[in-house]
Amino acid sequence: MDQHLVQKLKHIQFMADELPAALIIHEVESLRIVYMNQPGLDILGTTLEEIQAIGSETYHVKYFNAEDSDEYVPKILHLIKTGGRQQVSYFQQVRVPEKTEWQLFVSNTKVFARNETGEVTHLLTIASMLDPTHHITTKVNRLMNEVAFLRQNNLLFSRLTRREREILKYIAMGMSSPEIAAKLFIAAATAETHRKNIKNKLGLKNNYDAVKFAQAYNLV
Repeated sequence: MDQHLVQKLKHIQFMADELPAALIIHEVESLRIVYMNQPGLDILGTTLEEIQAIGSETYHVKYFNAEDSDEYVPKILHLIKTGGRQQVSYFQQVRVPEKTEWQLFVSNTKVFARNETGEVTHLLTIASMLDPTHHITTKVNRLMNEVAFLRQNNLLFSRLTRREREILKYIAMGMSSPEIAAKLFIAAATAETHRKNIKNKLGLKNNYDAVKFAQAYNLV
């Protein structure tokens, strides 16, 4: 580790434990955590030595919701590629000891160090846990779950025809096949066939599943 980086780390460590948030410094090439302040370690219930020992891949699997990474990883990669001085902000769901549900954090990442040729070598991230009882946290969690649902089911939904999407809307509204048939001026048997095809294509088990798809894709 070069002396310039050592000095920067010393400056960070001097005040980092006073922050009301986790502060993490990653090495870009290996994704190894070079430093984490005590508040961050306390949140995860671990030590820096333990984190470094399990490796970066296990660390991310153990503590973070992998579904979130599709949202923020491209932003961080762009930051590394461009070496910009701006920061990227994003939400993360973190597994905290003794908590059964994911805890929501808002994180900000920026470039911390570069090598002699200007390439980014280290990133600095500050992550603050949002109050789980606040109504905004509940809304953000719901939105993140919806985004994850869309990402997981886009292929399934794309298999529906235009007519099937229209009928899915009415199924989610609780309408029966005869009611849908009357609404669309088609035979009840045709409406029922569409209903079965939709169920098979999306793997629906009940009406709740239909409502979930319809809401996620703004049909209702």
